[in-house]
Amino acid sequence: MVKSVLITGCSEGGIGDYLARDLHNRGLKVFTSARDLKNVEHLKTLGLNVLALDVTSSESVEAGVREVRSAAGGTLDILVNNSESAYSMPVLDTDLNIAKKMFNVNLFGVIRVTKAFSPLLTAAKGKIVNLGSIVGAFPASFMGTYNASKAAVNLISDNLRIEVAPFGVQVVTVT
Repeated sequence: MVKSVLITGCSEGGIGDYLARDLHNRGLKVFTSARDLKNVEHLKTLGLNVLALDVTSSESVEAGVREVRSAAGGTLDILVNNSESAYSMPVLDTDLNIAKKMFNVNLFGVIRVTKAFSPLLTAAKGKIVNLGSIVGAFPASFMGTYNASKAAVNLISDNLRIEVAPFGVQVVTVT
């Protein structure tokens, strides 16, 4: 049986784009996503499945779950939480509205997507791959809120690893 993978944040030229193409070439059934479908059209022409998926919208994520559930037979082998937003600003100059939007993508998006797809992952005894960052442990200057969002992803992944292990689901953090 062909393994299925969903990758969030697959806009052209990014990590998700290259990962999607590589996994597709290895024979996996790849679901790629972006907020705007025009950013993943190039993947559709290669034969990959494309989803309009906004990790900050519960409605969008639930629509993605329905689509993947139907196309993948009720399971999902691998979820790659790749979507992210960056913000570079000294902490004391931080615009809190921008920082909140970034956290909504970088942290709460990971939680939202993982929670929604967890029944499919559990059914497959699948794997969750979260893209954290080394800056979550070793901060870069003038990127305090971004560093904090990635530190939060690293820690959420550690907690999630413990919580889903009894269901046969693995969690990997890429830093």
